[in-house]
Amino acid sequence: MKTICTFLFCLVAFYCKAQLPAQELVNYITFENLKGPLDDYGSSIDKPIGTGAFKNISDRNAMQNRMAKLRNTYRWPDGSIIDFSKRGSTSGKTGIVDVYTLTNPTTKNVISLYVDPYKTDSAYFVPKGLIAVNPNILEKEIAPILKLVEELDASKDSYTDQKENLSKLITYLLTNVGLANFIDRENLTKVMTDTQAKDEIKNYLFSIYTIHKFYALGKNLPTPKAYALNKMRVAFTDFQKLHPDIETGNIKINLN
Repeated sequence: MKTICTFLFCLVAFYCKAQLPAQELVNYITFENLKGPLDDYGSSIDKPIGTGAFKNISDRNAMQNRMAKLRNTYRWPDGSIIDFSKRGSTSGKTGIVDVYTLTNPTTKNVISLYVDPYKTDSAYFVPKGLIAVNPNILEKEIAPILKLVEELDASKDSYTDQKENLSKLITYLLTNVGLANFIDRENLTKVMTDTQAKDEIKNYLFSIYTIHKFYALGKNLPTPKAYALNKMRVAFTDFQKLHPDIETGNIKINLN
């Protein structure tokens, strides 16, 4: 009896752990080489957080991704999201430094966070009064997004019926996470470069792949790339049956 109870406990523990997002996803959305707390980090004009968002201002995707990492990396001690909308600027020793006024919604305590968007730190730390995002926090935040993916999968014709959800999901990835980490060239290049297939089917399959890789990481599934590729194959098979009038070129061959 004791052995059975122990087995069930381990099974439940494993299942609960598997439901948390993969650490890989946490790493994707937060600053690289993230260390522990450092009280004076970001607390003054002399020790700003170097996001590197404006190092190449012509690259809007990179800029958006670096700014998203600032928003995604830190949370209030209770795990709540930080409002970064109040931003000013001041002159530092090496140039302009952004100053974010952060107000804790629970305690009403105010933190001034100094950020240098023109340089990139080699290591990042957690400023005083904040905590770093972890899988437990992220699980709650992305739950509505993962639900949208499940709604899409439950649809008989996701290409036609789920356009709004697809748009929401891709917009979420673009603005909050970035797409780069969900694009696997070995699985997407042949599909996306098929000159005979219509753009609408290529864009649809691209969306299907990226959001399902995100879903797999959000659910901590064992093989995210394989999961996303299989979902793209299934979506293409369904698409062919429901929309035979749309030219798909050599995608069927390229997906084999």
